[in-house]
Amino acid sequence: MPFNMILLIILNFVLQTTIFQHLRVFGILPNTTLIILVCISVLKGKKVGSFIGLIVGFIQDILFFNVIGINAFIYFIIGYLIGSINDKIYKDSSFIPFVLTALSTVFYHLAYSFFMYFLSVNYDYLYLLRKIIFIELIYNSLLSVLIYKLVVKLEENLL
Repeated sequence: MPFNMILLIILNFVLQTTIFQHLRVFGILPNTTLIILVCISVLKGKKVGSFIGLIVGFIQDILFFNVIGINAFIYFIIGYLIGSINDKIYKDSSFIPFVLTALSTVFYHLAYSFFMYFLSVNYDYLYLLRKIIFIELIYNSLLSVLIYKLVVKLEENLL
């Protein structure tokens, strides 16, 4: 994994725990880890995407969650699925990360809720759908266009 990508991931976790805490929209924080995973998976394919997903998922589980492995598994699947289609999509379009981030946000929350249900964690699923998923979907998707351009620039600087 290139040094620029490692730096991006570390910078993301630092920003997500500090500055981004003040960039909430309607109380919702963007999932920049998911956005970066989508961008890397689009550009690098399923092997790198699934590996990055596993690593950032474990880091997120260790830092922020009580149950270790759920985010790692979900991000692994997202990285693998998006990376699987990387040779079938037009990578110069800002629309691609927008749509894939929206789909990934919905998949992430549905999969996370599925696991929490079986771990007997009570959720207000209607609130989750109306407030969190909808707002986060829009927030993540809009932010993904900017982050995708940043990741593409990092990728170009490696050449």
